[in-house]
Amino acid sequence: MNGKEQSAMLGDAFLNAIRLAVREEIHAAMAQSRGKPQDAGGKIYLTVKEAASKSGLGASTIRLAIRKRQLRAQRVGRRVLIKKIDLENFLEANPIAILNE
Repeated sequence: MNGKEQSAMLGDAFLNAIRLAVREEIHAAMAQSRGKPQDAGGKIYLTVKEAASKSGLGASTIRLAIRKRQLRAQRVGRRVLIKKIDLENFLEANPIAILNE
């Protein structure tokens, strides 16, 4: 093997290593966007107040959706917690139509 062939083989190995690393990062990002638990710093559950501020809806609207069983929530003591993914699914399933005036 001469120097050029060795360089080509090393270049190919390096390219394959880069491709593998990029694929792993893409899979991790996709898993995170599907609602799987995030690393430290990302909250999985929201309070009613946090859900209201993130969605742009009022807290009473969030509570009404929970009462009507349109939005899943869990009661922990006196707190009501909502999974982020459940809030996102609720918002996607209930789009707001904009009327032309």
